[in-house]
Amino acid sequence: MIGFEIEISLPVTDGSGQKIAGDTKLAESTARYPNSAAGKPYFRVVSDSRSLPQGRGKYSNLEFVTKPWAVVGDGHTTGLAGLLDTLARIRAVRDAFYAAGAVKLADSAGGLITMLPKGAGAKLAPGNGYREQAGTVGNGDGLFVHYSVGVPLSGMATFFDRLRTAAPLRESAPLQDARHRLQQANDFAEEAAEAFVARSSLKAAVRRDVLFSAQAQRRREVLGYLQLVFMQVTAFADHADEVEKGEKDSGIKNRTVVLSRSQLADVFGLLDPLVQSYLRDNHDRLTTLLADKYHDEGLAEKKRTFYEEAVRAVGDFTPVMLLDYTTAAFTGQTAIAQQRVFGGCARSLRIRRRR
Repeated sequence: MIGFEIEISLPVTDGSGQKIAGDTKLAESTARYPNSAAGKPYFRVVSDSRSLPQGRGKYSNLEFVTKPWAVVGDGHTTGLAGLLDTLARIRAVRDAFYAAGAVKLADSAGGLITMLPKGAGAKLAPGNGYREQAGTVGNGDGLFVHYSVGVPLSGMATFFDRLRTAAPLRESAPLQDARHRLQQANDFAEEAAEAFVARSSLKAAVRRDVLFSAQAQRRREVLGYLQLVFMQVTAFADHADEVEKGEKDSGIKNRTVVLSRSQLADVFGLLDPLVQSYLRDNHDRLTTLLADKYHDEGLAEKKRTFYEEAVRAVGDFTPVMLLDYTTAAFTGQTAIAQQRVFGGCARSLRIRRRR
């Protein structure tokens, strides 16, 4: 599955010229997915929250969010065609937005989009005094394309290995802390996997042996799942530390290279029962190991603190404590929607150190 979230550097306001809250659904494409009972749109237009330079305030820009397309297996041909068609439609709407000037969003793209209730009064505001630019035409400095990619459970560890090659840790690279956590995730998962199924026991086994195959599969599940957990938890922890220290809020989604759309309890439920038992029985030790790995300094030598009672409060969702989120990931006994942690801006943080 592949989908996108594509930001553009075009500000948007409400009808009175005020900032619109991030993640507000404003409009959607008039084109609908074929054979879809719900008639889902090809994409939605939402708001994203950004900051002007030199602390001159915040504003909202526009972002396109698509539904993921299946591009492998049965979707190898139709999925790719649908994906490219979606991107072509997004480009057409984007170009219409940029050409429209300071008008109502509803008057900017002709019959290409349908307005949603919260976008009915929204206005394009290209003259906010700041147009984000980068080294290539059409790219924004700090604007992102987020890729939604489906990964099979047994292939997660390999997927993360590929990411470490694609997003190496190096000086002046963007999102260095997130890249550092990607590197640390492997060390954390390897240590935990070694305690579960020692690598030496696999080397001693015969590859055709059913026991070897089962052991190897379980070890791969531990390696993949624990890397995923590490990156979700440390993104929460890094953001909490950032807020506690009064640093510039860089946005919690920018704290991780990989953000799971599935709640971790759902992924936990797919693991082999013996893997589930190992994680559940050792959740406290794994939390301590995670916190210890977290304190290792990165390229920027930033000393971070794991505040286990930091609380993330997003919109109208029930607040989530960092320790509860971590425990839920290791036990699978509590389902915590990812939106409760990563879906918007925190209203409050309550802090306590992990000793």
